[in-house]
Amino acid sequence: MLRSVLVSVAAAALVGAQVAVNDTSELPLTERDTPCFVSTTPVTACGSGDLTKANWDAFGIDNFLAGFINQFGTSDNFPKFFVSQDTPTENPFDNFDCSTFGSTTCTVPTLNNPDAATNCVFNGLQGTFCANFIGPEAGFIVQNYINLWQGLQNHHDAIQDAADAIIKANFINTMVSALAPKKEPIGPAVFSLIVDLVTDILPIGGEIKAATTFMKKIRLIIKATKSDLEDDSKDIVSIIQDNEAIDQEVSATEDQLTQQLANMVTGTQSRLQNILNQIFGANKDPQLIADASTIGSTFAFLNAYHGVFLDDVPQRADLAAQMQKQLQNWIVSSVLSTMGYDVTIDTTPLEDPPGQPGVVCRAENGFTAGAGCALFRINGIDHNNGDVIDNAQQGNNIFALQDAGMDINAMIANAQACNGGGGGTVDFETFLDMDNTDALPSCMFNFRVKVVAL
Repeated sequence: MLRSVLVSVAAAALVGAQVAVNDTSELPLTERDTPCFVSTTPVTACGSGDLTKANWDAFGIDNFLAGFINQFGTSDNFPKFFVSQDTPTENPFDNFDCSTFGSTTCTVPTLNNPDAATNCVFNGLQGTFCANFIGPEAGFIVQNYINLWQGLQNHHDAIQDAADAIIKANFINTMVSALAPKKEPIGPAVFSLIVDLVTDILPIGGEIKAATTFMKKIRLIIKATKSDLEDDSKDIVSIIQDNEAIDQEVSATEDQLTQQLANMVTGTQSRLQNILNQIFGANKDPQLIADASTIGSTFAFLNAYHGVFLDDVPQRADLAAQMQKQLQNWIVSSVLSTMGYDVTIDTTPLEDPPGQPGVVCRAENGFTAGAGCALFRINGIDHNNGDVIDNAQQGNNIFALQDAGMDINAMIANAQACNGGGGGTVDFETFLDMDNTDALPSCMFNFRVKVVAL
């Protein structure tokens, strides 16, 4: 069994590391009473607060991982393969499984290595997570895999939490009723960007650093190793089919938006499961590495290199709150686009009563925006010549946007930045790549904006 030679791997197969041994180093491993190989960068701490990227580097864990891959190769479910070989022969653990959400076996039993009490490489590490394995370095690698799974699990649960909160708050019905004075037909392309939105997990913006860092790492690893996932939008076939199945001429009712919201949940969770399959999928026999120089580009190495997932695990509650906000942005943007809304910012000075700023603007069903009064109206800007149409229709209750917590100024600023306020296509790609760390993707709100003195 491969486990039988892993102790020697811990000493001799470390790529780029020097190993110091005790006085019995010239004896065959099987003849030693207490084999003890101590690296020049030994693991000296493995408490819950010690499993960090900084310690990963300090303890040379990359070298241990590269040595393992060089000796034993890679496999499609490399994490499970790694755990099965790095738990001791006397007390093996072959049930490590992170391939499904809700898994109860994406962990390792406590005190799995009975020799940790006497083996000198575990000095000071007894009772820690690292003491479960043949070598303490393995504890850092396995914790990285567990964090990776937990981060994906949190995204999986959070998108459902966010959608449930929106439904419970009756947000869709409120927005449709407030913004739509009458039913309008939906054009064929109104929801076309939904596929991009769910492709690589609902974009949550730069407000949660751990989440943006986590998902950026996922994208980089997959794109570096799996060419079939480079065009991510093609992975959500079910979303495309579900959207096409909805009559594109159906009126913009809450039923349609509710269905679209459900599609976003199932599509996002399907994408997450797809990622899970790539990392923790079906077992296959390990493939040996013919060229050691290629180890650094293998999926097995990149999933853990530099302790990539040790420090950044976004929490479910934080994700759900931000996902809910972005889903609400999408719902409002969809309704505004469907109804043909645009915004005219009237810069004419308004004479508000003393101590009541904005009261005149509000009386005109507008919002104070900088030095002007922003009027949300339906087809209020002529698409041919850009002129303002004075008698354009307004919604039933435009202030429902503000009551629901929508950031009106952020919406307008986002729309104004979209092709100079002339409307455009939402830029999810930059947002998904996390290069744009703003709270909103460019052109999330793509209604036309005109600034003029009426």
